Amino acid sequence: MMTLEELRSNIKWWESKRWIYNVLVGLFGIVAIFNALAESPYHWTLDDTLGVIIWGIGANIFYSLGTLVELFDWYYLNNRIGIKKFRLSFLITGTFLSCTYTFWCVLVYFIGSVW
Repeated sequence: MMTLEELRSNIKWWESKRWIYNVLVGLFGIVAIFNALAESPYHWTLDDTLGVIIWGIGANIFYSLGTLVELFDWYYLNNRIGIKKFRLSFLITGTFLSCTYTFWCVLVYFIGSVW
């Protein structure tokens, strides 16, 4: 069973890396948006700003899945999977996929708005 100190340590590890995730996903989104705006006659709206904010909230909800999966393994599976030893791989893979997906969605959004 996980102790309270181990729980705090696991949450602290994930939360201490959240800023890296947010910066990278944000940079990929900003680069994609500026590239798309430079290539199209699109005019930015308040709805677009709200969409970016909602996207950021959603991305952070998905980031929290790393913590939740690790806690699920500890609590329900008695650490049988040993997710903790894969957490850095999950962080890197998840961040890469989130950045790629963000960039791709921005491009699809702007290509769709031009057509």
